[in-house]
Amino acid sequence: MSDHQWKFFLNSETCWQELLVACNRATTSIDLEQYVFGYPGKIEEQFIDLFLRKARDGVRVRLLLDVIGSFSFYRSDGCKKLMEAGVEINYHFAILPPPLKRILPFVLRDHRKLLVIDGNEAHIGGVIIQERARGWRDTFVRLRGPVVRDLQEAFDSAWKRTLRNLAVGQVKSKNERKEFYIIGNSFYLRDKYLYRAFLKAITGAKDHIYITTPYFFPNHEFLRAIRFARQKGVEVIFLFPKVSDNRLADFLANFFHKKLSKQGIKIYFYTKAILHAKTMVVDGNWATVGSCNFDLLSLWWNYELNVVSSNPEFVSDLESHFLQDIREAEALP
Repeated sequence: MSDHQWKFFLNSETCWQELLVACNRATTSIDLEQYVFGYPGKIEEQFIDLFLRKARDGVRVRLLLDVIGSFSFYRSDGCKKLMEAGVEINYHFAILPPPLKRILPFVLRDHRKLLVIDGNEAHIGGVIIQERARGWRDTFVRLRGPVVRDLQEAFDSAWKRTLRNLAVGQVKSKNERKEFYIIGNSFYLRDKYLYRAFLKAITGAKDHIYITTPYFFPNHEFLRAIRFARQKGVEVIFLFPKVSDNRLADFLANFFHKKLSKQGIKIYFYTKAILHAKTMVVDGNWATVGSCNFDLLSLWWNYELNVVSSNPEFVSDLESHFLQDIREAEALP
């Protein structure tokens, strides 16, 4: 029997409501790390009102936001109200030499999406807190159990380093043989643990690989790993959005669709809503969910955070979500 409990939320609205409920039951601490915390907007106002009330009730509320992704909130009236109420707000600024800051403003971002409540309950996935995301198909998971300690430590480390104007830094669980562990990416070559875990899972696959991603622009090494798996007879299926929230990302991904298809890789496009989930399932015995897209920004440049699990029921849940999604998707002709 597992030491962990989990529950998945498969669209932005249900996730937002669960996060609000979770924050509402907090008694000691609310730690939120988000790439996008928008302003103004209906859902943002709900979170702000709740954070104000919890801070006044004596709960420690910490918001770790990316200054580019959450630019509309930076120096907004909502931000000022929260800080006046005692909410601690910390912004991630990319640590880049001045010349690079002008030409590479969208790299080295804190792209992670994490909420930890009272140190014993964590929520992680791809959902952003911004009104424009209403109606999106996304994946977020609530976790209780030993892995929450790792997620709390990941938040605490990022918080402390950002206060000192340092990079978010490396992150991974000390024991990756546990049924649940966390793993992340950072800019530095030595810290690309998540990227390497993806490659290891793909090249070691024996039966099937199911990947859901809203953005797809990988490097040659990743494509070579996918091609290697397919040449071994592994079934490889990608699920992309028919249309994402980013036209440039759609344009770039189009370069790969037919090329992958010619290699025997199955391509599906989700049509019911904007797809923003980031998941991978391999052989029914390994799965991951978190903030990492399958593009160069996530795989190589930004700070990401995922949960990885070998728990059969957890993996089965994510696989079931994927299979249901492709039943509601269009196959590439």
